[in-house]
Amino acid sequence: MRVRTFIKERMVLLLFLAFIFIMILFKPSFVSLTNIKNVLIDASIYGVSALAMTIAIITGAFDLSLSSNFAWAQIFFCFMLNAWGSSGLGILGAFLAMLCTTTLIGVINGLVIVLGKIPAFIATLGMSTIVKGFCLVFTSGDMIATSNTFVERMGKGTFLGISYLTYIFAAIVVVAWYVMKNTTYGRSLYATGGNATAAALAGINVRLCQFSTFAILGLAAGISGAMFVCQMRAGSVLYGTDLALTCVAATVVGGTPLTGGKGSVLRTVLGVLLIYVLYKGLAFLGLQGYYNTMIRGLVLLVVVSFDAFMTRKGR
Repeated sequence: MRVRTFIKERMVLLLFLAFIFIMILFKPSFVSLTNIKNVLIDASIYGVSALAMTIAIITGAFDLSLSSNFAWAQIFFCFMLNAWGSSGLGILGAFLAMLCTTTLIGVINGLVIVLGKIPAFIATLGMSTIVKGFCLVFTSGDMIATSNTFVERMGKGTFLGISYLTYIFAAIVVVAWYVMKNTTYGRSLYATGGNATAAALAGINVRLCQFSTFAILGLAAGISGAMFVCQMRAGSVLYGTDLALTCVAATVVGGTPLTGGKGSVLRTVLGVLLIYVLYKGLAFLGLQGYYNTMIRGLVLLVVVSFDAFMTRKGR
């Protein structure tokens, strides 16, 4: 019985280690320092938004506009860097201006859903289309690039062999874990997702909790977009179209049920790493990018179906 409990509670970690072991057998070069560094960078960029999606799902919400907001973050950050990025203060101003716009998109989502009582699926799907259309109008459908040297240093720079972007992600993980684990606000989010009516009767401001998660999602989209620009030094509406679904998959793979009220940001970190190790492993085995895209959808379908099955079983 203890063995079964151990396996159930650490399933994601065991799957992660098992897949790495399989890749070592077939492709020993998979565990090279360069590849590990690349996996960590990719996981870090999407991981920031995955943490925010986990918090939203714990609260009983989700956001389909995350991908479009991520694209806008890249585009607007590059635009502002090209306009203001000649000084340190200008770079900071460009970053803060971009964060304000992405957070505003999240705030609008929250107002429409919480005050307007519009289902999150409809509201965020509509916002996704609006933001994507605005990105196309803003750029005329073209990619926008930046040659800012500070952004290039952030994307390429390392400390002790680890990318700066990975350290940023690690810091955000610590903050998210602490807030969800040790603060009244975090406990209120869990209570809201578990039973909103009971949480309201207990004196929790349920509407504020629900609203705040969408602002957090917008903020996370902006940070992820800035990290992506540091890596690619460009932005486009075509970049990150799979962000929202990948974040949902990482959250569910990490053991957070879509029904809300339960979950862990630390498990989501493992979920993100597992997904990106899987993607990189498939690439190492010679599968083309088209197969990779298909398998991303398959992973999402399988994990969501498994989550629904376990929910029906009451586990």
